[in-house]
Amino acid sequence: MSRTEDVIGFLVMSSFWALNYPLVKIALLYEDPYYLLVFRVLFAAVFSLAIMHSKIRIPDGWRGQAKVAVLGMLNIVLFMEFWFAGEATETSSLSSIIIYTYPILATLLAIPVLGERVSGTRGLGAALGLAGVVLIFVDHLVVHASAGLYFLIIGALSWAFGTVYYRKYLSKYDPIAVNTMQFVYALPVTAVVAAFTGPFSLGGFGWQFIGITVYMGSLGTFVAYLIYLRLYRKYSVSAISSYFFLVPALSIVFGYAILHETISAISAAGFVLIGIGIFLTSRGSGARVRGTAAGATK
Repeated sequence: MSRTEDVIGFLVMSSFWALNYPLVKIALLYEDPYYLLVFRVLFAAVFSLAIMHSKIRIPDGWRGQAKVAVLGMLNIVLFMEFWFAGEATETSSLSSIIIYTYPILATLLAIPVLGERVSGTRGLGAALGLAGVVLIFVDHLVVHASAGLYFLIIGALSWAFGTVYYRKYLSKYDPIAVNTMQFVYALPVTAVVAAFTGPFSLGGFGWQFIGITVYMGSLGTFVAYLIYLRLYRKYSVSAISSYFFLVPALSIVFGYAILHETISAISAAGFVLIGIGIFLTSRGSGARVRGTAAGATK
């Protein structure tokens, strides 16, 4: 894929993920968040297996499968379960800010684990991106002294560890296979966690809930995660992680369009900071990973 195609792919992925946010708010009117996650992972697994079943090839036998299972726990189960648990006691604004410390956490982890080098320009870009996210949500920022705060931090760390883990151990594998199997391994675990939180309510299981979860599972998870894995297979963690600040920014735009939420002047300033941060990140050297066809930097 050319750089232009990569940019388009990233914008598509960011848009799909960002659209999940207002849709989640609607879906939670019908079902518990943990069962919402179960259906999101279920439909992601179903679409992945239905569309990509002929291309699922993970070598190394049980070792390769074990590596993918670990990725599913980090990127799907731990990340999303702790995120949902944290947001049960904290505001969605604070949750977004903490979860999107992920780009900085992933970049910092990539230095000792992957041996990546981060220029001052790229580091400044990451800092400005996070500052932009804070500004976007600062109008509704409320902090409670509860365990939810720590759950959100664990969720962000899990996503960051998952990204670095994928670059180190799984980037040599076909991303289609990795993407599909991470959902397969994550599904039973999310189902068990949901079952412990309480019984499933059939009362909210209507067409609107199904439609939202089908979208979230297909485009918002299956397609978005596939693009995510392909990009991190091709580029270093420090090169593109700061671009992910675009996701919460776009979620505000979709929230405005779908839920008629307001965009304040402070939020607009946050968009500007994120744009500057992404620009500075793109100016850093060595953005693309070079080497083998798999793009691994070992």
